[in-house]
Amino acid sequence: MTRMRSIVITAGVGLAISLCACGNGPPEVAAGGGGGPAVGSAAGSGLGAPAAKVVANASDKFSPGTTTVTTGQVIQWTVASDSNPHNVTFDSNGDLTSPGSLGPGETWQVKFTVPGTYSYRCTIHDGMNGQVTVTAGSGGGSSASASPSSSSSASVSPSASPTPSP
Repeated sequence: MTRMRSIVITAGVGLAISLCACGNGPPEVAAGGGGGPAVGSAAGSGLGAPAAKVVANASDKFSPGTTTVTTGQVIQWTVASDSNPHNVTFDSNGDLTSPGSLGPGETWQVKFTVPGTYSYRCTIHDGMNGQVTVTAGSGGGSSASASPSSSSSASVSPSASPTPSP
């Protein structure tokens, strides 16, 4: 009887967690390559042109460190051509991260569809942090999507609402 109760409780908790994830929609994630256009750029992934750009520089800083966009807008992260590799990992959702490390000239984009404040960091370099503030705007929605630029792609289900794209 105790074993059956454990199974029922475990199933109930699993169902509750699954239902909490509904509405966030899995973001599209693609890695970026330096040679071609970034997904979401004018050359065309459907994410649109970036409303803001952040550079990961050779001083192991994100510049600017704080970025504000409205819902539906895209932010593009680029590794400076004179820099070492970096990555972008959102603190609220470890699954929402750039695909591996990005080398000099490579880009990654995220389309933000839910208002809020999102902290991120480069896990390669301690103290390399940034923050995105998303305010309500005309492009709002209830999910996030991400697309970095490259030929490889994957799908993840984030617990946070930003969506990355190359």
